[in-house]
Amino acid sequence: MPPITWTLEKIKEGFDKFYNLYDRYPAAYDIDDFDFLPSSRQIQRKFGGLISLRKDLGLEINNYMHGKVRSNKISEFLNKGKYYENIAYKLLIEKFGEKFVHVEKPTYKRGDLHEYNSKDRYDFYVYAKPTNFAIDVFGTSDSRGVVNIMNIKEKKYRKINSKENLYFIYFGNNIKDEKVQSWLEKRKNKFPTNWKILSFKNFKLERISKIYIFQGYLALRRQASIPPVS
Repeated sequence: MPPITWTLEKIKEGFDKFYNLYDRYPAAYDIDDFDFLPSSRQIQRKFGGLISLRKDLGLEINNYMHGKVRSNKISEFLNKGKYYENIAYKLLIEKFGEKFVHVEKPTYKRGDLHEYNSKDRYDFYVYAKPTNFAIDVFGTSDSRGVVNIMNIKEKKYRKINSKENLYFIYFGNNIKDEKVQSWLEKRKNKFPTNWKILSFKNFKLERISKIYIFQGYLALRRQASIPPVS
């Protein structure tokens, strides 16, 4: 198959395809993952970078990192974050009860005996059986977004001396779970074994099913007078 000649018209078709899929034009980190666009290196070499290319394409917004556009993107991001947190919160109080779900619980830090000295917070901390667990919720547009966000969150949470399971729950319509899992498996610097990175859908399957299994075991133990597990 002959190599593609990336004319402005051909690239505009790719931009329009991306817009139809995601309701926005591609940012720098989207370029190399989208099959209908040239590589970021090709764009740099031929057009002088993505900002220059957007100008050549006649797009009204040519730089997403300045001014009102950046402010609007941050505002939209924060609003979506609260929306996703509310979805998770509703599930947690439904399954565990409101008094067992601590919202924005301060985290412990290494060498810090007083947790409230920490400015860092879990989104949720759940007092549950057989074990308590913590949750961090975030949303993003695609699998690359999950990778970027987890790289940032890693710096914060590696400081915390926590043995309980910590669930990083992501929301996003265009995230491919298999890509996220492949990245986790190939990552050289592995995350702690008590960190669980998964979609909200898989969290419901993974965590809630464990709770029901445990509750079923307790019911059977009461019925059969099974000695408690040590």
